[in-house]
Parts: sequence; C-alpha cells; structure tokens
Amino acid sequence: MLFRFALLLVCTLFTSVASAQTLVPRLILEEDFQDNHRNWPTGLINNAEYKVKRGEYVAKARGNENNTSVALLFIPELEKSQNFIIEAELSTTSAGCLAWGSGSRDNMRLFGTMSEHRFAVCGWRGGKFFSTNGDNAYSAAVGRQTSWHTMRIECRGPQVQYFVNGTRVWEQQLTRMLGHGLGLETNLGAEASLRHLRVWLLEPEPEPVAIPVTPEPKPAPVAAAEATDAAAALATPLRAGQRLALRNVFFVQGKPELLGTSKPELARLAKALNDQPALRIRLEGHTDNQGPEEKNQLLSEQRAQAIQAFLVKYGVAATRLETTGYGSSRPVAANDTETNRRRNRRVEFVILD
Repeated sequence: MLFRFALLLVCTLFTSVASAQTLVPRLILEEDFQDNHRNWPTGLINNAEYKVKRGEYVAKARGNENNTSVALLFIPELEKSQNFIIEAELSTTSAGCLAWGSGSRDNMRLFGTMSEHRFAVCGWRGGKFFSTNGDNAYSAAVGRQTSWHTMRIECRGPQVQYFVNGTRVWEQQLTRMLGHGLGLETNLGAEASLRHLRVWLLEPEPEPVAIPVTPEPKPAPVAAAEATDAAAALATPLRAGQRLALRNVFFVQGKPELLGTSKPELARLAKALNDQPALRIRLEGHTDNQGPEEKNQLLSEQRAQAIQAFLVKYGVAATRLETTGYGSSRPVAANDTETNRRRNRRVEFVILD
C-alpha cells in the first residue's frame, strides 16, 4: 500500500511539472487545397460527395436525411501529442462541421455552424452522442451563415477550447483522443467547405542556448537612435511605440538563413505576440556598409522576411507582421571597426499598435 501511495505521488508531481511547462506552437500542416497531393478522401462517402476544387475541400450531402457523412485524413503527428491547435475556415449552406478524432462512433468530434447563426459542438464518445448549441450570446462570432467562419480548436491535455472568428465559444474536458483524423462533415442536404487549414503542435519552449562571448574593446557611446535590446523587454508586456533590437538572432554570413542559436529568442518573441494577439509589428532589416548597396538592400529585406516566416510557423498570424529593409542606410554606429559594423548588422522590430 505504501509503495502504491508513493508511486501515485510521483506521478502526480510529474504531471504537475509537465502541465506547468510553457508550450509554444510549431506548424506541422498547412493545407490550401490547391491540389490533392495529400490524398484527401474524394468521391461518394456515406451520403455525401467529396472533392477538392479551387482551393477548397467540398462536401455535398445527398438527400435531406439526418445522416452524418464524414471524411478524414490521418495526421500521424497528432498520434504523439495531446497538445495541439487546429484552425480552418468553414462555410456551409445549412449544416457543416470541422471533424476530428476517429471516423467511428468511438470518438468522433464535430465543430461547426448551423443555419440559426449558431455554432455546434457535437459528436460521439464511446458510442454515445453528445451535443451543445451556442446561445445568442455568440451570434456575433458566427455572423451570417453564408460567409466563411474561422473555426479554431485548442487542445491542451484533456481541456479543449473552441473559437469562432476569434471568440471563445465553448470549453470542455475530454479523455484521450482516439483516432487521429481531421476532415469535413455534412448532412441534411447541405454543402460544406473547408479552406486555409492549419495544424500546430504545442511543444515545450526551447531552453535558452548559451552564446559564447568574445571579449571586445569597450564600445563607443551608443547612438541615441539605437534600439533597446529585445532580450529583457520580451519578459514584460509589449506596448505600442517600442523599438527593440533582436541582438540574439544570427544569420549565416552574407545570407538570410537563420542559425540555430536564433531559435530561443525568436520563440520568446512568438510567445509574447501570441500572449498579446492585438499587437502588430514591423520587422526592419539592417546591414553594415560592406559590399554593393543593392546586395545589402536585398539582404536586409530577406532577413526580415526570414524572421516573419519563423514567427508564422510558431502561430503568429502573417497579417500581424510587416517587413521592410533599409540596407546600410540607417547605421547606429560608424562602420569603422568590426565591433561597430556588428552593431549595424541587426534586425529590429517596432510595435505598431
């Protein structure tokens, strides 16, 4: 009995430590349905016809019976994690859902909209049907039935949260996911479509990488226009008007490819932006004056874009990120020593609002 109690205590402590970890999103699937290279199910499935066309995955139910038809694509990465985010745009004429879990009634979950301008969370658990329909408080999130709606599912262990157009509309506790499919459901004679499907795994934040410090001569006084180092600022809430320099972000010499040592600081930036979803930023690339100006201008633009791509993969919406490059036109120090040139080779970001 004492051994069992000790084992239970260890498991409880382990679970508490794991749940306390900071999780950051990593994009594992991005599907715009321009073709069917992933082999999404097509043709007649149960009582609906499925096809990929013009950037959409479309299901058209036959007849008006309440006969659920669902088509799923197996996502192997979801088999290894209970922490993930699924997001897609959904449109339906009357009844359609984003489907996930298994294709059987052991564990099928559906999240969609209905003709009454409401959302629905329903499905089967262990062969039993469950359902909840949103009340009028969420009608603004769903809006007009004929439009596209952004459906988002955030799963962290047994806790699942549902969002429509950015508004959290439901939350529930569920046991372990059985089946690892993702797809589309329709019935009642409706037509339903998916587009812009994204899936992220939520993973522990990477440990900071120790960066070797090379002794340098004491630098000249910092110019007034030089941005504040982002490392300390990312530990506090960001605010509009801040200009911060990503001093712990490094690139391959003369190229826009990020080095692995850049990941910890960029992951912290992604987390800060995900924690403050209303903020928009502009990423600004800068170089020293070595080499042709045309090459420096292009390099500064490409490095800002490389950071934008990293942040998008970590869950930051691309619409919140602007990029630009200034080449060597905005130095913060004279380009007379390697120390000063290193200060000029930088990427800064500005909090727009």
